[in-house]
Amino acid sequence: MLFVMKKLSKLPFIFLFIASLIGLVLRWHYFQPIILFQYSFWLHAHSHVMFLGWIFNALSIAYVISFIPTPSQEKYKPILYLLNFLVLGMLIAFPIQGYGVYSISISTVHTLVVVIFCIQFFRDTKSDQLTIATWLARTSLIFFLISAIGPFVVGALAANGLGQSDEYHLAVYYYLHFQYNGVFTFGIFALLFHLLNERRIEFDLKKASKFRWLLFASCFPAYALSTLWASPLLIINGIGFFAAITQLMAFYYFLRSIQSIKAKLKGGISSSSYLLLKVSLLAFGIKLLLQLLSVYPSIALLAYEVRFYVIAYLHLVLIGMISSFLIAYFAEWNGFPINKLSVYLLLIGFVTSELLMISVGRWPGFFNVSQWIFISSVVMVIGITGVVYSVIVTHKRKPTSNLN
Repeated sequence: MLFVMKKLSKLPFIFLFIASLIGLVLRWHYFQPIILFQYSFWLHAHSHVMFLGWIFNALSIAYVISFIPTPSQEKYKPILYLLNFLVLGMLIAFPIQGYGVYSISISTVHTLVVVIFCIQFFRDTKSDQLTIATWLARTSLIFFLISAIGPFVVGALAANGLGQSDEYHLAVYYYLHFQYNGVFTFGIFALLFHLLNERRIEFDLKKASKFRWLLFASCFPAYALSTLWASPLLIINGIGFFAAITQLMAFYYFLRSIQSIKAKLKGGISSSSYLLLKVSLLAFGIKLLLQLLSVYPSIALLAYEVRFYVIAYLHLVLIGMISSFLIAYFAEWNGFPINKLSVYLLLIGFVTSELLMISVGRWPGFFNVSQWIFISSVVMVIGITGVVYSVIVTHKRKPTSNLN
């Protein structure tokens, strides 16, 4: 079964590579428009492949690897293969029709299969005393089911010609919020605490427990932060402020829970993985600070109106926080050596792209920002390609660590 899981673990990286190439084409189109190119269709393909083909796919496989005993993993094989097949269907359907009959149907089936996965996972991890890692993993799956309402509302509104309405954008942000702050965030911290347990690196359990409950309590009201651009009632700003402060408190307790393990962690994983973990946590901290700043209505409106600001924030979480961690995690489990040059190119391209996107409009006429954003994206994709190559070519190597 280990061989099967090793094969499955390569599929998310293939989708990461495909999604990065689509993203590169989108960046090129922004600065050199492509004739007859349906930007919104390909954007939907990019986001679905990135979310479901890369991140959720990687989390699902990692959950099976990490939390399910080897003899019980066999039952997940058809579910995981079917999920990958459905993502492939989205990759074909969305560029052809955007939100249409086929793409919505495939997305619906994917959600139903995820429900089956969740039921099976909850059965197999049922215990009177769940570890923090298992609790976080189960909670992330609950948030996936909560977030799944968003795409159905988005599809219905788009199909009825309301693709630019406030309701449409609120539904999009609803999905993004519970994916980013729910599924993805709880998912990577589940795997991080599992990694610490497997490497026998002791952390402060009481402070870690405070972290998880504060993070959970803040996730629902934090959706208010994604609605402030619509100038809601002042009480919504208050709810958003409460959620942002609670998230920062949660992060404080997390840092306190691991403050004494830095040396052990650094010595227990590869230098490339350690660098990626630091980047991931730094991106998470920046994300929380930005969410606190977004409580101010003027900043919330600015973030909504300037498209590059929105993309920069989404990529901060998607690439800086989530992808960096997942690459490190699978590198440690699968035992593949990450080429340091690839990691540096990925991070240089990512940081440069972020800085350029938040600088849009600040130096008019000085240089073509869109062109340089594209160039930085090329650097980032080259780095991703190197990482994916490391995964694909090491399929015959024995894992150097066991996270199961």
